[in-house]
Amino acid sequence: MRGAAARRILYVANSSKIGGGNRSLIELMSRLDPSRFSPVLVLPGPGPMLDWARDRRVRHAVVPGDDWGGRIAMLRRGLRMTAAALDARVSVVHTMAPTCYRAAAIVGRVMGVPRVCHLGFPPEPGEIARSFWSGPEALVGCFDGQTAPLQDQMRGLSPQCRVLDIPNGIDTIRFSPDPARRAAGRARLPAGDAPLVMIVGHLSAVKGYPVFLRAAAAVRELHPHCHFAALGGETVADGYLAHLQSEAGALGLGDRMHFLGWRDDVPEVIAAADIVVLPSWSEGLPLAVLEAMACGKPVVATPVGGVARAVVEGKTGLLVPPGKPGRLAAAISRLLQDPVEAARMGAEGRRRVESRYSLDQFTRSIESLYDALLGRTQDRSTAAA
Repeated sequence: MRGAAARRILYVANSSKIGGGNRSLIELMSRLDPSRFSPVLVLPGPGPMLDWARDRRVRHAVVPGDDWGGRIAMLRRGLRMTAAALDARVSVVHTMAPTCYRAAAIVGRVMGVPRVCHLGFPPEPGEIARSFWSGPEALVGCFDGQTAPLQDQMRGLSPQCRVLDIPNGIDTIRFSPDPARRAAGRARLPAGDAPLVMIVGHLSAVKGYPVFLRAAAAVRELHPHCHFAALGGETVADGYLAHLQSEAGALGLGDRMHFLGWRDDVPEVIAAADIVVLPSWSEGLPLAVLEAMACGKPVVATPVGGVARAVVEGKTGLLVPPGKPGRLAAAISRLLQDPVEAARMGAEGRRRVESRYSLDQFTRSIESLYDALLGRTQDRSTAAA
């Protein structure tokens, strides 16, 4: 039961779909200490995130639009967001990307509450300066070292801003190397007992799906019994699934390539894989990599964003350059040919996630940041009095 002393945190999502960033947000809101913090969610429109909030009875508001339709549109969005925040009496505003920060900054200015902005993907050139016209009080990176290149810029934009990294975390109980979970996942997939290589992530070019399909075609030449699967749905552009299905057919993958879409049984599906692949062009710290490692799977990925912080080359998996299907195919084949090495990497990955990337560590670190910001706000109010 949430007590009267619980501080309300206004979370501003930049999408109503459930990708990696919103999955982290869902986990955070679900794990907050209810005696101290209570979530209030702002979404840009209907979608799976709104359905989740209704199902879980999370206080929410829909504020349409985005922050980049002009100053008047941003002001209107900010004022609507402020009305929802005033009604909820929020104590902190936490945006999940710089792209949805501008209007939320108005809320913080009007209410005099701290503003936090989370980084997922590395910011594009100029994105920080365009987004942070006011504040924030804290900028949070999702992997160790992400914010280091931004320290000087943030100091110039907002001298009092706390710049820190809080690595993403995942549920190490739901995602675990449980043989029963693997058996359940295998029973629900069409691969049978054949080797299964899986790419995990929403369907988009940035996740490297075309590279994966070309690599899969090469792997099949050496391992004709191998199956391949894609776990993820469309969050960026409708119609990309049909494009990928057509490309898989043209590459001769036929009934060996399975597009699974979004699933409610993600832990079981990942547990069913033998190797998990993520050949992205750009990343923050993808949950797919951490979840695969937590399930004891060797990972083959590209060293972009925070991936190389999680996947230790030759120890928890293999790293290959982006856009190189031949290199990707060689890494996959190496692990298929040496299951002992693959098992060793998977076990080491599990240990690494347990020690560095647990969901409890992530949530407690965010709560500590809120405590620090609220303490600072209180100190300022006392000094002003």
